[in-house]
Amino acid sequence: MKTLLISLILLMTFSSQAFASIGTDTWFISPRQAKTHLPRSTVLDVRSASAFGMGHIPGSVRVSWQQFSKPSGPEHGELLEPEALQEAIRKVGVSNQIPVVVIGDANEGWGEEGRIVWMLRALGHKHVAMVDGGIKALKRAKFGTRMGTSATPQPGNFTIEIDPSLVASHDDVKKAMKAARTILVDTREGREFSGKTPYGEKRGGHVPGAKHLYFKELMDKNGMILPREEIEKKLDALGITTTTPVIAYCTGGIRSAWLVAVLQHYKFKASNYPGSMWHWASMPAEEFPLQSAQN
Repeated sequence: MKTLLISLILLMTFSSQAFASIGTDTWFISPRQAKTHLPRSTVLDVRSASAFGMGHIPGSVRVSWQQFSKPSGPEHGELLEPEALQEAIRKVGVSNQIPVVVIGDANEGWGEEGRIVWMLRALGHKHVAMVDGGIKALKRAKFGTRMGTSATPQPGNFTIEIDPSLVASHDDVKKAMKAARTILVDTREGREFSGKTPYGEKRGGHVPGAKHLYFKELMDKNGMILPREEIEKKLDALGITTTTPVIAYCTGGIRSAWLVAVLQHYKFKASNYPGSMWHWASMPAEEFPLQSAQN
């Protein structure tokens, strides 16, 4: 009995220390902060297998947004059904009681680290953050890396508890088209916003009334997230304040998820439309309209 009591106390102490390392309002951490967080967290790396193999943080597990999403077609950006999704998340070692740190390549990537952070937060994990600047920032901070394949994690016990405030549906987007209070933000490249379809959308253009803000405009040349005051200036130009509901979208909810993560960190009210243009553009034009430079 005494041994069991001591074990429970140690577990509670460990859990409280771990959670203290990543606050519920912290969606990204600096490389300096990562020195404290990485040893006590589950570490996920979203880069390609080749990039991961050339150098990764020891003990990290390579993941991709695709393994948690529907396989193909118009719903490719949507998350898996809950039972399959929960199992996929447990398989990479995620548990509710252990913080998660996500590493990407801010310069070369598509915001995949933000997608994983947004996904886990939307599914109820409250202690998840991405590393500002990604793997390159960690290397500049003299973190050691290891070549080779991904670690084999112990399965986690993650349980889904959806936070609906972080997820937008196509019905929410339709309502936002008619309600000036909610602002739609298109996080794709300018050519996509204007009507080009380089990434497989059925139709080109943007949701009527949407504002354009390419997600990498919130980074500097090194892939580091801009200071709060600079981001607030960009958002203010779009009519967005911390009290403005924002729905972000892109092609498949990846780049938009990264932007949502940054906005949430800075206390903005943002949600992600995971289906995004792959879904919206596949639906009937009469009910799911798009505007482009041509119309």
